Amino acid sequence: MLRFLGNQGIRFKILAGYTSIFIAASLIGGAIIYFQVKPTITENIQNELNNTTGVVLNMVKTAANVSIKNYLRAVCEKTKENIEHIYQRYESGQLSEAEAKNEVRKIIFSQTIGKTGYIYCVNSKGVPIEHPNPDIVGRGDWAHLPFVREMVKRKEGYLEYEWKNPGEKKFRSKALFMSYFKPWDWIVSVSTYSEELKGLINVNDFQESILALKFGKTGYAYVIDSKGNVIVHPNLKGNFFDAQDGEGNYFIREMTRLKTGRLTYSWKNSNEKEFRKKIVIFNYLPEYDWIVASSVYSDEFYSILKIVKKIVIISIFIMLSLVLLTSLWLSNLIIKPLRVLMNHFAKGESGDLSTRVPVKSSDEIGKLSMYFNNFMEKLEIYNTSLKAEISEHQFTADALRDSEWKYKSILKCIHEGYFEVDLKGNFTFFNHSMLTLSKYLKEELISKNIKDLFDIKDSNGVIKNFDAMGLPGKSGGIIEWELIRKGSSNRFAEISLSTIADKKGYQTGFSGVVRDVTLRIQSQKALLLSEEMFSKAFHSNPSGMFLANIETGKLINVNESFLKLTGYDSAGVLGKGLIELEFFRNKKEGQRLLKLLKEKRSLRNHEIDFCRTSGEIRQGTLSAEVLEIWEGMCILVALEDHTKTRLLEKEFLDMRERERQKIAFYLHDDLCPQLIGIEVLIEILKQKLKKKLPDTADYADKIRLLVKESIQKTRLMSRGLCPADIVNHGFDSSLSELVGYVEDVFGIVCHLDCDESTIAHDEFNPFTDNTIATHAYYIAHEAVHNAVKHADAKNISIHFSTQNNKSRLMIIDDGKGISQNVNGKGMGLKIMNYRARRIKASLEIKNPAQGGTRVLLEIENDMAVLNKD
Repeated sequence: MLRFLGNQGIRFKILAGYTSIFIAASLIGGAIIYFQVKPTITENIQNELNNTTGVVLNMVKTAANVSIKNYLRAVCEKTKENIEHIYQRYESGQLSEAEAKNEVRKIIFSQTIGKTGYIYCVNSKGVPIEHPNPDIVGRGDWAHLPFVREMVKRKEGYLEYEWKNPGEKKFRSKALFMSYFKPWDWIVSVSTYSEELKGLINVNDFQESILALKFGKTGYAYVIDSKGNVIVHPNLKGNFFDAQDGEGNYFIREMTRLKTGRLTYSWKNSNEKEFRKKIVIFNYLPEYDWIVASSVYSDEFYSILKIVKKIVIISIFIMLSLVLLTSLWLSNLIIKPLRVLMNHFAKGESGDLSTRVPVKSSDEIGKLSMYFNNFMEKLEIYNTSLKAEISEHQFTADALRDSEWKYKSILKCIHEGYFEVDLKGNFTFFNHSMLTLSKYLKEELISKNIKDLFDIKDSNGVIKNFDAMGLPGKSGGIIEWELIRKGSSNRFAEISLSTIADKKGYQTGFSGVVRDVTLRIQSQKALLLSEEMFSKAFHSNPSGMFLANIETGKLINVNESFLKLTGYDSAGVLGKGLIELEFFRNKKEGQRLLKLLKEKRSLRNHEIDFCRTSGEIRQGTLSAEVLEIWEGMCILVALEDHTKTRLLEKEFLDMRERERQKIAFYLHDDLCPQLIGIEVLIEILKQKLKKKLPDTADYADKIRLLVKESIQKTRLMSRGLCPADIVNHGFDSSLSELVGYVEDVFGIVCHLDCDESTIAHDEFNPFTDNTIATHAYYIAHEAVHNAVKHADAKNISIHFSTQNNKSRLMIIDDGKGISQNVNGKGMGLKIMNYRARRIKASLEIKNPAQGGTRVLLEIENDMAVLNKD
């Protein structure tokens, strides 16, 4: 900043100096005034808002207390009238005293004040005589409670106190009205929590008084509850809990959270164009869950500050104008003669050394003009002699400069290192790239010998290359050597050498160009290592591995494990296609798999059936990746044989089906007949009971109905565990019976939606095959049972359709969904996945965005034909 000011003109310095001092003084004075006035105004705003809020709070409390007091007094007086009436009946002899008190007890205990309030009586000693809680009646320690002592003292009137029931954490405000019934020495008390009677408060009692309070131009008071509902407001009605200010802040939520305090937010009324800052001070009335607030726009209270600000700014501008005019007049007296002198300096700088300044005064400007004239006379003499010397050296300097520029430009621009050494190998010159390659500093490298930059075992070879070059100017060709760098790893480099000679043609040293080829050599080594590792991993892998052309399917390479799995020998398979070798159980399935690989470029754990040379069909999983090898697209495939695993899975599933059938037959053939026998015995029992105990005969009939329901549910359960031949019965009919079974047994809504085109039994419908239909039915059965037992579903939908050459079975429920940690780990889910694999179908189980669980089974119709084959 000081350098900038030093470079400016004198006029600018005078103007800037005076103006800066004046502006600084004016701003400091204005700021002092502003910041003295602002705290006072702010304090007045807060005091006024606090006072207003307090007034409104007192209005609400007063109105609430009056309403509660009148209500409790009315109940108390009415209760006392009832007691007096019953007492008159006692005196007239219509009732005994015990009967009279018992009737009073029924009346007072049948009434509820608010939600939890009640009526009770104590005597003049403070002992409870009548109370809804029998444990309290007769307790003498009640007389020591402060509010009970006050009741005994006053006997009549309204009383407020704090009370906490056993198990509660904090005291709450409670109101009581009492009246004394002298004949029985009873203080009749009607008591309840104040907060429970807030519904008695009539807002109209104090609404006009609150709305009449105004401050500023538009400030007002209002009342809301903790849920954002407007109780009293001059303009608004309804709920504003989610109201946002101009910055997107939920200020009503913040008020309901703080309960008591102060907030600032931006607000815009419907008739206003832009948001303005608003101040609100609020207090909480816990008995009625109300928040009493007073708000006002801040700019209405701070308007006086705007006036002060305008006065200060106008004063600054007026005085600044006076300062600028005065500064301009003073600067003109100094700058005008200086400009004349500057013009003559400019002429001298442009080459006119004969210029002279006229001396018109004897002040500092006049003396400066005399010094300038003497300087220009001497400079003119020196200029004449200097021109003569320069012309002599101009030609030589131009030629040398041109040569050096070209030489330096080349050495600076090339990325290769360039060096020159003497006949002993000591460095005499090198470029910057040589320093970058060697990691040495310039001062370090100039003291080194070229043998210091080579691996010691290569040094003799390099010197022999120098000696073999012989004649000056002869090139030594390109050699490779290892460069030893300072404090870093060595690098591989190529060097091109040539000799250096003096003017007489004698050899004085050597020059060389160095290129870093480390990355090329490392890449070559890495490529060889990668090929070796791939070959070992390929041939030693326990999974069957083969490499094939993706277009023709012809095998390029196979490992030993593949040959063992398939029974082929390498000579018989290499160069032949997978389809040609009849590797796939079905050619169409093989063609579809190759097409799928071209589309997806990758497969993982794909189930296939493949054939050995003996004709044996094996089951396995296939994983593949598409690779680019030798400028051609190939597939690298890993094959694993899971035939034994699939046989074990089939045996387990068959065993499970046998147990399911065994249980179904037991329920149908054993349990159902026994339940039918019980039903008949109960009917006989019912007939006998009608004769002897007619009142209990209905119970026997209810038991018989329950047994009949059990018989029906047992039959449904038996049919669900072991359905009939699904194909002959109809796959849609079996699903319909499953829906009915779920609704009858579990009592939840289950809906079936079948596409009419799917029901037709044509050759392309996969569910005309009993194996496919059975597996699909049990997948749906397991999905429905999971929704009922584990997901707590209330509604289940089963959709069955055919579209895009695919048959789809989808089960959707509205339960809590399947956990990601459980997905695929349960036995039921594993069996569902196994069944899907058995029929060459895809199974997807996931939680949709709208909730619940969706189970989707898809099977391609052409694959179903393959399964039949």
